[in-house]
Amino acid sequence: MQTQKSILSRAFVVYIPLGVLAFLILSKLFSIQFIEGPELRARAQEEVVKEMSIKAERGNIYSADGKLLATSMPVYDLHFDPVTVDEELFFNEVEALGQSLAQIPGKLSAAEWKNQLIKARNQGNRYFSLASDLSYNELQDIKDYPIFNAGRYKGGLIIEQENFRKMPLGKIAERTIGRERNSFATGLEGAYSSYLSGRDGKRLKQKISKGNWKPLNDLNEIEPVNGYDLVSTIDSRMQDITHHALLEMLERQEADHGCAVVMDVKTGAIRAIANLGRTDKGTYFEKRNYAVWESTEPGSTFKLASVLALFEDGYADTNTPVDTENGIYEYRGSKIRDSNGKGYGKTSLQVAFEKSSNVGIAKTVIDHYEQQPERFIDRLYSIGLHNRLNIDIKGEGKPKIPKPADPDWSGISLPWISFGYQVSFTPLQILSFYNAIANDGVLIKPRFLESIQEHGQAVETIEPEVLNPAICSPNTLKKLQNLLEGVVSDGTAWRGADAVCQLAGKTGTCQLNYWKQGTKEYQASFAGYFPADKPQYSCIVVINKPQKAYYGSTVAFPVFEKIAESIYRNTPQSAPTPEKKLYALLDDKAEGLNWNPSQKVMPKLIGLNGSEAISILENAGYTVKAKGLGKVVWQFPSAETKLNDNPLIELQLQ
Repeated sequence: MQTQKSILSRAFVVYIPLGVLAFLILSKLFSIQFIEGPELRARAQEEVVKEMSIKAERGNIYSADGKLLATSMPVYDLHFDPVTVDEELFFNEVEALGQSLAQIPGKLSAAEWKNQLIKARNQGNRYFSLASDLSYNELQDIKDYPIFNAGRYKGGLIIEQENFRKMPLGKIAERTIGRERNSFATGLEGAYSSYLSGRDGKRLKQKISKGNWKPLNDLNEIEPVNGYDLVSTIDSRMQDITHHALLEMLERQEADHGCAVVMDVKTGAIRAIANLGRTDKGTYFEKRNYAVWESTEPGSTFKLASVLALFEDGYADTNTPVDTENGIYEYRGSKIRDSNGKGYGKTSLQVAFEKSSNVGIAKTVIDHYEQQPERFIDRLYSIGLHNRLNIDIKGEGKPKIPKPADPDWSGISLPWISFGYQVSFTPLQILSFYNAIANDGVLIKPRFLESIQEHGQAVETIEPEVLNPAICSPNTLKKLQNLLEGVVSDGTAWRGADAVCQLAGKTGTCQLNYWKQGTKEYQASFAGYFPADKPQYSCIVVINKPQKAYYGSTVAFPVFEKIAESIYRNTPQSAPTPEKKLYALLDDKAEGLNWNPSQKVMPKLIGLNGSEAISILENAGYTVKAKGLGKVVWQFPSAETKLNDNPLIELQLQ
């Protein structure tokens, strides 16, 4: 009896924990099945089948004359699902498929391809990698290979498209065109990313082996909406002229960096902008957007603002006498010097300006504003020079004009400001001021965009924006224009007196870090416009830390002159319409294109070499959107369609 009780006691000790464990297991199973089950099943389904984004095609960026500045080029990655292929089809054609795949450079031999494909099928690999970064034409060829030519589902070919950004004109204006990345955005790419990027689509994909995802069907749940195209203000011809003129001087002077900008006087459209910085190897590239970003003391180009204040307040005129003495003037313990080391004696304010006399300008400003410096500063503020331009491109430097109440104002601030020190501006801000002088006193906001387009039709046109309708009176304006012309005819830029068109502007030479002992680095600049009698374009050139010379007259002005003369020579009085250009360029190809030049219709381009067709059309001023490589197989507008002034021409090449 005692033994029986002992056995039962031991049984209870064993079975009770087992019972409790069984109860807990059953409870957990019940919870998983009926309480947590729906959520877990949904999570499992989500991990196996997921709605994934399909990137929209990013819009193109064009120059004002129709050249492609930035575009998204499609590339394709290919995978293979051998399991989905019918067994008979697979083994009958796998050897032929291996032979075809062996044509892909740098890949496997025909025998290796065959073995790898059979191995993938036997292992149930439904996402076998074939090739990556293929072009459209390469993709079309592979789609015709054995097995694959049975179609998307029966053939097992998985096609995934990616896009990468390309600049067809190379590095020219790279910083202004910009980049758009997750961490930062620059240039037009960043400023107008919301327009360029479009709207992504959606597609269901199934998770398969090795963490890869395979599309469930050939149809998207939501189709992507491609981005808009941008038509920039950049003129590719003027950009090329500006870029190379700046580069030549930078190389000659072994300068640290420099920029040059050309602006349309009436509209504020930036027609060219070059920003070049020196590498350790002595070469130059678009290192930073100095014209937009770099804020420095401008030096003598700011004297124009000082003279404007004197004229507007009625304190001086062009013939106001001024004594530059021997080129050295001491004021409150600070010596102001003229660059020629000897001054210009007793002369007029006009000559002092044209010769860029620091002493002449500073003494005149001191004579009239010493007891009321705030009036001088207020006049500068009334122009709008203290405000950012608020251009669309990010990174604009902040202008600086100190006030008498500011902590950094000193007893010598007034005269030093008068000749361009203790103030700070970007090249684009100084250019806008000079452009206003050329534009009858109207201060225009610089702009980099002409329009936003969809399929060649403008959905938004960017109009000129006036920042200040009158920076000064007409009387003052005329005097300032005469002074700027005098700088070129009789002043520091006298070498430009015989240019192909009349030039106007002001030289600038600024010593950098002048407060540091033993430091002698300079910034040379010239700001102005051309032709002086009927201004079309304003331009600024700034060269930082030149090594062989440093005056604005010998370093920056020659670049300005070269840009102005090249643009003037290549700008016809009445430019032909794009339609007329197309007729002229295609005239010698009329027989090959089966096209009559007298007809104002779109020629037949099908059969023409694609690169040749694109070159002809873009040089004629048209916007071309082409896909593929090879000859033209499809065109829009079609042949015989009446031509508009600025149509988008789309081509399919193969």
